[in-house]
Amino acid sequence: MSIPAIAKRRGRLGYIFLLPSFIMLSLFLFYPVVNSLIMSFTDWSGFEGEFNWIGFDNYVHLLKNMPEYWESIWVNLRFAFISSVVQTILGFLLAFVVYNLTKKWQKFYQIALYVPVILPAAAVAVMWVFIYDPNFGLINRLLLAMGLDDWALGWLGDPDTALGSIIVTNTWRYVGFSMILYYVAMLNISREVLESSTIDGAGKFQQMVHFFLPLTRGITEINFLLSMIGGMKSFDLFYLMTGGGPGTTTQVVGMLIYREAFQNFKFASALTMSVILFLIILILTMISRTLLKDRES
Repeated sequence: MSIPAIAKRRGRLGYIFLLPSFIMLSLFLFYPVVNSLIMSFTDWSGFEGEFNWIGFDNYVHLLKNMPEYWESIWVNLRFAFISSVVQTILGFLLAFVVYNLTKKWQKFYQIALYVPVILPAAAVAVMWVFIYDPNFGLINRLLLAMGLDDWALGWLGDPDTALGSIIVTNTWRYVGFSMILYYVAMLNISREVLESSTIDGAGKFQQMVHFFLPLTRGITEINFLLSMIGGMKSFDLFYLMTGGGPGTTTQVVGMLIYREAFQNFKFASALTMSVILFLIILILTMISRTLLKDRES
């Protein structure tokens, strides 16, 4: 058998092995996305097989008559951007610190910082609700013990601090994930280069600025994009910790979609919200990638 024939046969075999993955993606990803887009142009309630085609009525209604949706988008945007910046910076700094520890302490801090990532959202929410409690929460107890009585607040009940409190909780929960990504990238940096810079008189700070930062820019892009996308899709911590309050200061889009679908039984309207949210996330992803690539070049 000739070499081209063997290559052609191997190519066909590769497609055969890819077929199960393609079928699974089609069933559980492509079909739901396309079907959701189609149903957003109907008046489907979600519980009946019959529905009417109404064109762009859902989109017009969302644009003109639902200001709370755009207010929720603004909450998502602020949460996603601030969380992404803080989580990326802290993840890098923690990874740099862990990288420079001894092997024994590296293992300990890798596990300790990653544990919150695998905790259920309900456990994280309950723990931090107690920490933020205005009467017996850890934060206010510490502030009172230090004589800072004026700083003791109802963190989740104050419109000025509720969103920031959830950002802190979300950062605590996911910063370990960012740290691990950075740490793995730092392990791939040549030891010889770092040792040479040490011989030339470079300290830890100079190494961090001139070696670690430039050589982990790809991970910075990944971290920021994942954090941004996760922030725009956020739901669980907001629902469990504040329920969208006080007022609507922490009401995110996911909560509106949930209410529209499972309380008002307007699944088509909820799908319309989801489609718009998807487009916003797509645009933000493209903008973020463009800006980060420009900085790399």
